[in-house]
Amino acid sequence: MLLAPLGCTALNTSVPRDFDLSGAWVLDELASDAAPDVTAIRRREDRNVARGRQSNPSGSAAFVVQDFPVLSAQRLHIEQNADSMGIRYDGTIYRDVSWGERERNFWIVRAGWEEGVLVIRSTRGGTKGREAFFLEDGGNRLRVRVRVDTEGEDIDAVRIYRRVD
Repeated sequence: MLLAPLGCTALNTSVPRDFDLSGAWVLDELASDAAPDVTAIRRREDRNVARGRQSNPSGSAAFVVQDFPVLSAQRLHIEQNADSMGIRYDGTIYRDVSWGERERNFWIVRAGWEEGVLVIRSTRGGTKGREAFFLEDGGNRLRVRVRVDTEGEDIDAVRIYRRVD
């Protein structure tokens, strides 16, 4: 599947009629990519910095994992309405996403739909992230593709969740 580059095309802020993420979701571990190993990423980045290969440690993939909690979350609880959604990751971390553009924790975040897929684009300095939420299987399966381009080690992962009653 081809994905648009991280920073192009305007997003539609009108929720498609049949796109409702509301409810509880549990990770399908067998169908999902493994969560990034933050310790291993930090070791590789430390080696790269020591060799002069990484120019911006603040763009660290290890820190980015914190800003994209879907990369490691086992459970999601989502509340969605006409202008935003709230996501609780593993019952602890909460994130509010408004359709359109806003600033959140030093990130510029743009959220909306592109060809029926919810897309959240996040930019902070030289780091760019793209989360794409695909509803599948009649709305019972959620595929989230996360791509983060850092100025060091990039992250590209797919996480699959099943809706639970």
